[in-house]
Amino acid sequence: MSDNDHEAATTTPEQQTHSSRRVNALAQRIGARHYLEIGVSTGRTFRTVEMAERVGVDPRFLFDTDAVANAATRLHAMTSDRFFAEAAGTAPFDIVFIDGLHVFEQVVRDLTNTLAWTGWRSAILIDDTIPNDVFSALPSQRDALRLRKESGGKSNAWHGDVFKIAFLIHDFFPFLDYRTIVGSGNPQTLAWRAASPMRKPVFDSLERISRLTWFDLKAHDAVLRRASEQEAIDLCAQAIEARQGAAS
Repeated sequence: MSDNDHEAATTTPEQQTHSSRRVNALAQRIGARHYLEIGVSTGRTFRTVEMAERVGVDPRFLFDTDAVANAATRLHAMTSDRFFAEAAGTAPFDIVFIDGLHVFEQVVRDLTNTLAWTGWRSAILIDDTIPNDVFSALPSQRDALRLRKESGGKSNAWHGDVFKIAFLIHDFFPFLDYRTIVGSGNPQTLAWRAASPMRKPVFDSLERISRLTWFDLKAHDAVLRRASEQEAIDLCAQAIEARQGAAS
């Protein structure tokens, strides 16, 4: 048993985050082995992901990476842009968790790069896709915290404008099916390739999507395609399992 296998085997449900719980459930369903996490930070999610090969990317890890890294677990101290340009390797990833810089422009880059390193049997989980108030949806964390405090709020929540990625997927990536997980932890959008009918665009303009506000999100909430954790995982896994069956 490798060091990585030992760590995964000793993970308990109590140790898992809502993110690693979702990743692990999906990995078990589709037989995923190759995992990428963008934005590892303290490593709470990364270290409780139970997959054979794990790759983590973060410009500044907030834990001792030497205590985690081994032949099957690689950690790259760099931006995600640099990782995809220099260090992504050759094998496609089965599951990618995008939890990097919470601004739309960066999430667009992370998603488009991820699409180049995933395939028809891969799943992509995007964090923080539903802000909890108008302040949380601001692209600047400093502005979000300052303005909420000035209005009498006490929360430190900040999701950024990641929510716009759902509109981008809806309008411009018709080859992706997706659901936004709600009700059991932080909202996240799960996406996977699907031969689905063309969707009618809501805005049909990258420029307009880039300028969306929290109020626009409230007016077009249906674009998120909200679902329970189990429903989203089932839909994704069923689509991938169908392809695996067809290929066997």
